[in-house]
Amino acid sequence: MLLFMAIAHGTGIGKRWSRSLAVSCSLLCLLAAGSLPGAAMAGNKAAAAVATSRLRHPLDPLSATEIQTAFGAILSTFQANRDLPKQALRFPLVALAEPAKTFVLAWKPGQPMPRFAEVQILHNPSNRLWLAEVDLTTRRVIKLDLQPAGTQPALSATEYTDADEVVRADPGFRAAMRSRGLNPDLVYVDVWAPGDEPLPASLSAAIPFGQNTRMVRCLAFYRGAPIKAFKPDQPQNPYVRPIEGFVVTVDLNRRKVIEISDRFVRPVIAITGNQAVDVRLTPTQPKPRPTGDIKLSGQLVRWHKWQFYVSLHPREGLVISDVRFQDGGKLRPVAYRLSLSEIYVPYGIADPGWSWRNAFDVGEYNAGMLAQTLTVNRDVPSSAQFLDAVFPSDLGPSKENPLGTVTLPAAIGLYERDSGILWSRTDPTSYDRDSRYGRELVATWNTWIGNYVYSFDWIFKLDGTIAVRTQLTGTTLNRGSLEQPEASAPKVGKDKKGVFVAAPYHQHFLNFRLDLDVDGPINHAMEMEVVPIHSKDFSHAFDTSSTHLMKEGFRDVDPYKARHWHLESSTSVNPLAKPTGYAIEPDELAFPYGNPNDPALKKAMFAQHQLWLTRYNPKERYAAGDFPNQAKTSDGLAEYIKDGQSLHDQDLVAWYTIGFTHISRPEDYPVMPTDSIGFRIVPRGFFAANPALGVADLGASR
Repeated sequence: MLLFMAIAHGTGIGKRWSRSLAVSCSLLCLLAAGSLPGAAMAGNKAAAAVATSRLRHPLDPLSATEIQTAFGAILSTFQANRDLPKQALRFPLVALAEPAKTFVLAWKPGQPMPRFAEVQILHNPSNRLWLAEVDLTTRRVIKLDLQPAGTQPALSATEYTDADEVVRADPGFRAAMRSRGLNPDLVYVDVWAPGDEPLPASLSAAIPFGQNTRMVRCLAFYRGAPIKAFKPDQPQNPYVRPIEGFVVTVDLNRRKVIEISDRFVRPVIAITGNQAVDVRLTPTQPKPRPTGDIKLSGQLVRWHKWQFYVSLHPREGLVISDVRFQDGGKLRPVAYRLSLSEIYVPYGIADPGWSWRNAFDVGEYNAGMLAQTLTVNRDVPSSAQFLDAVFPSDLGPSKENPLGTVTLPAAIGLYERDSGILWSRTDPTSYDRDSRYGRELVATWNTWIGNYVYSFDWIFKLDGTIAVRTQLTGTTLNRGSLEQPEASAPKVGKDKKGVFVAAPYHQHFLNFRLDLDVDGPINHAMEMEVVPIHSKDFSHAFDTSSTHLMKEGFRDVDPYKARHWHLESSTSVNPLAKPTGYAIEPDELAFPYGNPNDPALKKAMFAQHQLWLTRYNPKERYAAGDFPNQAKTSDGLAEYIKDGQSLHDQDLVAWYTIGFTHISRPEDYPVMPTDSIGFRIVPRGFFAANPALGVADLGASR
């Protein structure tokens, strides 16, 4: 396939792809290789053999056999209907259609489980998209809906290879590279969703589907040599060598280049992005550590008093379901479903070649499909346990891959780590210490979205807290630069010939969908903030003020008031006669600097306010809507709250946005040190006292 040819030539494909198959394993690499025989196929056969016996819970992800069944039902339906296409079908997404929440909460082990699949069917030649639902028990398509014209799902794996092939064969592309003194065969083609910049009116009028055309926009970076020319321990990083001023637009419906923007030429920096090792770390754990107290049974995780289910969704990535805490002999509900919802990344430079670069990394690229295989001493410690993920090939079944699936090994990691002092006190008379050393459970995955890598940690603590941390690393999206300063694009690199490279300022906004069920699904929402007490005698006094949030809407963080939010049970109280609750507590923040009327920011309304509250609706899953790719109007949270439904004593969903404003610095080049952002979900009145009081004293045995 083209992927292997591209790698052999030192090029790349996909949205900001840069890794060789020999270096690391991600699902897109496996998907692109899915038509080739080898270990991945053997893994699929093994998965098929055990898939049925592994099903333990209604929320278990689709097995390889179930994905094959879904494909079979879809293909039979399309073959039987004269009005539906028979060839060139692609499947951007195949996932479990989750059962009703009421069913899942009432289900008991051993009871029958309905199994349904949701399937997206894309036909690029006719620019049509269907959404289907398949009953996996009866092997029948029970729903098939053609979507409105112009509805575009996330890019699929083979569309990256298609775009790379089209660009590389285009005479205009090859001529533009040669005019710069560059070998076009050594150029890395970086494929992006096209953003919100419309096509010129004259061009739109000249192509069959006009502004509804399924498109990608492609950037260029220079490797300068085949991958094999670089030392294995010093791999080349194409993102450090941008070919500035050059963008290619590809019509995916017709597989044609429809526009080349070649606005100016700037020198390409000679730095390759590699370096010999000069710091060697001594292993802190020479031998593999035991796996700690993690008990894993299928998708069910048990760790001390915590219990929950994990799965890897092809769009959202890691989903944590049915979260409970053992308290007084009872498994008390904390959350029904926790997941990443959307990521929005706007760039701040005023340049027409950059203004369209506003990535929606979940909805435009299916972040879960870009998951990477986790490896010991790179992503996780030696004590980690792993879960594989089985995803569909976007081409469906083939002779070489009859199941139409690919297994991604070690997609989810689970490990225990030390967390410092859990709690401590010292007796004021005897000076004796009473202290406990803490541990925490980390459920982790990471996604490789071209130049950026996001690692997501859901951290479960012994005191009942859930911390959510996102690590951001990879390579800044760089820009060829001249010697004179340029607004919003600070220089971060310079080679021996005096050629500069810059890294434009940008932001990251990440929204998480938090279906908290505090002691059950019927909850209400409160806002708490600190207020001063105005007293002529006590100028230092302050108190808290709480407000009942009665209707769907949004709220903003106010660090000056320590503002945070509680989701409280409407049916349970603690020994102090207060509702049991959990609080969402902010940590790192960012605020968008774009104009609120900017088309991308209007789609990313979740970036404009930190907290959104909606009444539970299983159809409302994504903060920017189901199909943000090439969307002409805003969708998602702004639409979900329009009817202003009551939140009082209802099943609620909180949507929380964190952010990071990246003011680039030389130390970010050529690879960024990791930054970390997040928030916490903290018990507030959920327990009668500190739930970690009963943790054993590890120091007592020394």
